[in-house]
Amino acid sequence: MSTLPFTLPECGQPATVRIEVYSPTDVNLHGSLDASVYACEQHAMETVVAIWSANLTAHRVNQSPASPRPCGYSYVFPTGKLGGDQ
Repeated sequence: MSTLPFTLPECGQPATVRIEVYSPTDVNLHGSLDASVYACEQHAMETVVAIWSANLTAHRVNQSPASPRPCGYSYVFPTGKLGGDQ
C-alpha cells in the first residue's frame, strides 16, 4: 500500500468526518477512489486543503459512530491510483 502525497493533521481525537480522496480525470473530478482519510471537525478543512493541494479531489462524508477512527487515520485503497495493485 502507498503513502499519501500529502500530510494529514494527527491530533488523535475521534474523527467526525470521513473524506474520500479521488484522482481526477480529464472528464471527471471523481475518477478513481484512492483513499479514505479521517478527521475531527477542527481539522476537516485543513485536510481538504491538503488533498486539493496535492491535485486530488476531496469528498466529505459523515463519519459513522459505529466505525470509530482517530483524526489523521487513512486507508489507501490498493486498487486506486495511489495504491500499488493496478
